[in-house]
Amino acid sequence: MWFFKFRRKEKPYSSTYKFPPEIKVFFDALRDCHLKNYAEYFANLKKLAGNYPEEPVFWLFAGDILRDKNPEKALEFHRDVLFRPNTSGIFRSMALEHIARDYILLKQNRKAVSVLKDAVKCADYPAASLLLSEVYEADGNFDAAADEIKRYMLLADLKNETVLHRCYARAVGRFFGNSENDSEAALKWIGIYSKKCGDAIQSLAADYLIFLMGSNSKKSVSCLKKLVETGEEWEIFGRSMLLNFPKCGEINYSVEGKYMELFHILLNKNLKYTDPAEGTAGSLIDGKLSIRNGLDEKNFVTLDAAIPDAKLFKCSECGREMNAVSPVCPDCQKITGRNFS
Repeated sequence: MWFFKFRRKEKPYSSTYKFPPEIKVFFDALRDCHLKNYAEYFANLKKLAGNYPEEPVFWLFAGDILRDKNPEKALEFHRDVLFRPNTSGIFRSMALEHIARDYILLKQNRKAVSVLKDAVKCADYPAASLLLSEVYEADGNFDAAADEIKRYMLLADLKNETVLHRCYARAVGRFFGNSENDSEAALKWIGIYSKKCGDAIQSLAADYLIFLMGSNSKKSVSCLKKLVETGEEWEIFGRSMLLNFPKCGEINYSVEGKYMELFHILLNKNLKYTDPAEGTAGSLIDGKLSIRNGLDEKNFVTLDAAIPDAKLFKCSECGREMNAVSPVCPDCQKITGRNFS
């Protein structure tokens, strides 16, 4: 059956309708774009550009497809579009943004910044401001990046979001990165959020994250204790976070404090359980913690599904079943304590 290797590969989803030749190229391009057949899509775009030389957008898209493999050639395509007599207004800004992406891939950030500044001046084109903020961020200029995010938000008319939410989203995105640069960028974004949010409590919460990420536990605890004093909403957050600090366990493990060590082990699964607390020997929680000692971390999910923490405790105020992690009863919303079921 070796001859099957030489059979012509059939394209899926052929048209059942007989389009005129010029329209069929549009159909094929649309199909290949949707199916991510980039080589075929590029070929169809070149055909369309030849059929409609007065329409530069085909060259613009062709450059985008080419960029990953040949950014220099993509830049050539995009510059050709830029210098056409009719390239003006928003379309000129769009062409400049495409050129900037070519420069970024070529590691020429200064040129990228230059053309994006021109793009921002040409027209109100939000994508140019958003990309410029990313280039500024990559260069370590976080204040300028935040200003461009603000410009982007105004141009895009995103009324349901704030600039600070966008900055915070950048911080979160960087926080989950793997490199040292990601951690540094996350700290810088949270610092900008703290500086510009205009809310003392939000700023305090941001400072807590900064100290936490910087492994400064003393200052983290100090921030959390201040948050506990600011009001009900942040008291809940502050107390729940303080549970993870060994020297703050007495704040909210239980009303009497009898089961402090048990709660601490439940919240810190890397710790080992050795001595049963008074009155818990042979109980479900004692068995669960004993089993956990012999498990790898990946098996905790299975154990927690079999013996959920929500079945182990009751709210000391209203009797609602609740888990070990939440310091707040979902029914009565009291921050009091938990009794064993």
